[in-house]
Amino acid sequence: MNRRFFLENLGCAKNQVDAEIMIAALEADGWERTDDVEAASTVLVNTCGFIEPAKQESINVTLEYIGALPDARVVMTGCLSQRYPEELAAELPEVAGVFGNRAPARIPEFLAALEAGGPRTMVPSGGLESHQRTHLLSFPGSAFVKVSEGCDNRCSFCAIPLIRGSMRSKRPDDVIREIEELIARGIREINLVAQDLASYGRDLEDADPVALLRGISALEGDFWVRLLYVYPEHFPDAFFPVLRDDPRLLPYFDIPFQHASREVLRRMGRPGTAEKYLSLVTRIRSELPDAVLRSTLLVGFFGETEDAFEELLAFQAEAKLDWLGVFPYSPEEGTPAMSAGFAQREASALEVSSELAAKRAALVEERQREITHAQMERFVGRDLDVLVEEMIPEEPLALGRCYAQAPEVDGSVVINLPDDASPLRARVQPGQFVRCRIVRRNGLDLEAVPL
Repeated sequence: MNRRFFLENLGCAKNQVDAEIMIAALEADGWERTDDVEAASTVLVNTCGFIEPAKQESINVTLEYIGALPDARVVMTGCLSQRYPEELAAELPEVAGVFGNRAPARIPEFLAALEAGGPRTMVPSGGLESHQRTHLLSFPGSAFVKVSEGCDNRCSFCAIPLIRGSMRSKRPDDVIREIEELIARGIREINLVAQDLASYGRDLEDADPVALLRGISALEGDFWVRLLYVYPEHFPDAFFPVLRDDPRLLPYFDIPFQHASREVLRRMGRPGTAEKYLSLVTRIRSELPDAVLRSTLLVGFFGETEDAFEELLAFQAEAKLDWLGVFPYSPEEGTPAMSAGFAQREASALEVSSELAAKRAALVEERQREITHAQMERFVGRDLDVLVEEMIPEEPLALGRCYAQAPEVDGSVVINLPDDASPLRARVQPGQFVRCRIVRRNGLDLEAVPL
């Protein structure tokens, strides 16, 4: 068996970091990564196990590789493997191995054990150390940095604690060192990810998210820092002066509100209300007028009556969030919402059909398009730095993102390039900042010209 591997990464940014750690660990062990799956002896499918559609996609992708590559060893890693190791091994005998997500750097150990005829499953435990990542799966110039793992919020619909455990924070000096190394490699955008960034450091004696941001701000260099996934109930107002003091700390927040109905939020295990959430939105925009807000909403949860859904639509219209993702509720076994105790307590709660939940999600998406279009109009005519991601082959165009656009989930900036002889064109390179003037909005995207 040759020592070439191919990795298919599915799921969220945290999964991507795990995939990058596995790549580095295998390369350090003498493996060679290949983008040609047919040249690989081992195929790793880094699975997602958050909701049912993601779980099904993970299984389907795995089976497709097994069917197309009968001579390859196909191994499932990641969240689905962590949650159902024995079940996957028993129900999918054609899978060579199942490896969990708590210690991704131990993947060489697992593959060596498989070669030696060892067990087909491994669910290792491990700390949250920083690991050198030799290959980033992001666009050039951008990287995700995981500052904590797991979650203590225990929302009733959420399987994250089952998959990634209770919250564990990475030591602040490890985070700073990791970011410093990435900046030295030419990374321009640092995306801080956690299940709840506002809770960072609660399990440590000498760490908190504000101090972490101040430590990052002390670093030298031309870079951005983006804050992703801040639980609304824990949002610290102490963020505001830190961001005002350093424009490299972007006024972009991903705050998962999930709903606006007091009763639906209560059943979700969330202490918020529409009034509290709108107050937070107003406070952020007052303190940071250039702030950009993204959120997620969950429709179709137990007890979402027509009135509760109308409350959600009213919240959406008033909050005018810049970006929004909406998902129909997916019942997940093992979560509090699927327990017998929850069913007894909430026996009178309306159960929403999957068809109705999908219709409600589509309506929220439809209304959000108009809101996002209007929110993006405020950038037209402004001069902004754009992080270039890629050049469009055979077209005088490049794609990138300004501070108002997080990687992979928001719109893009389409840069209209001058002729080939222009010195401006030579400066537009993937992974670099380019000052641009936003000239128009086109759907969810912005169009710009370099300055």
